[in-house]
Amino acid sequence: MRISPSRLFVLPSALLAGALALAPSAHAGEAPGKAVALAADQLSWEDLAAKGVGVMVADVEGHHAKGAWHGFVKFPVASKSGVHAHSSALRLVVVSGTFRYGSDPDHEQPYGPGSYVFIPANHPHSNSQPDGAVVYVEQSGKYDNKPAGH
Repeated sequence: MRISPSRLFVLPSALLAGALALAPSAHAGEAPGKAVALAADQLSWEDLAAKGVGVMVADVEGHHAKGAWHGFVKFPVASKSGVHAHSSALRLVVVSGTFRYGSDPDHEQPYGPGSYVFIPANHPHSNSQPDGAVVYVEQSGKYDNKPAGH
């Protein structure tokens, strides 16, 4: 049985749409059927202490220190993270700058604006941002940063 290319697109699209429709909303301004739009100057930035000096986070939904969340992370110029892992998977999209990602610093590859990176739970990796970067992140659990071997 041969499956047409259009059917290969329809099923994943339908599954994604269904998952998004069932996702809970935790942002105070969000309600079923209510649109939310936030301008960049409306984001509330705070230190992301678990990541490093100068790294900032702006939660859009949920709270990164309490559980499932999504929002933006801003990395300063020349920021680096040694090999580490996170307790829950991260999905990120590079908004600006360059996000370098790999199994260790020697194997990092550059990802520019519009790039997508999926990091499975407990997957050791490193990242660096030679020119700084802003990424949009979705995570099903609270944010943590576990150094390799812990």
